[in-house]
Amino acid sequence: MSGGVDFKVVDVPSMLAVKSTISDGCGNWIDDPDWNREAAETQYVLAEVLAENDLIASGQQVRRGPNLVIRWSELTEVGQAFVRAESEKWMRSVDVTGMPETDKRTRLDRRWARFSKNLNRTEAQ
Repeated sequence: MSGGVDFKVVDVPSMLAVKSTISDGCGNWIDDPDWNREAAETQYVLAEVLAENDLIASGQQVRRGPNLVIRWSELTEVGQAFVRAESEKWMRSVDVTGMPETDKRTRLDRRWARFSKNLNRTEAQ
């Protein structure tokens, strides 16, 4: 990144800090720990796909934990292009309560496969 604002692409601490509540059915609002777990899980999936496809320039090793953060400036040029093109659409597609992690992963892997195939086509021309 040159001269722009850096930001967090993966931000598990922020996801865990969100206060999420649900109704208990009796008019009371109680903490919803599932929301935080699922939001963090989505962040882990993104981080792992970025790492497994060598899209993190810093060579940062991705380990699941409450402090996992990956910044825009830590991504390769291809990583930035992938995040720019696909991450928001993917996150919207998996923003469903109770979606299994395997489904989230499958959807992101498909997006990466399409993106990298198109990237390879472009580079070959």
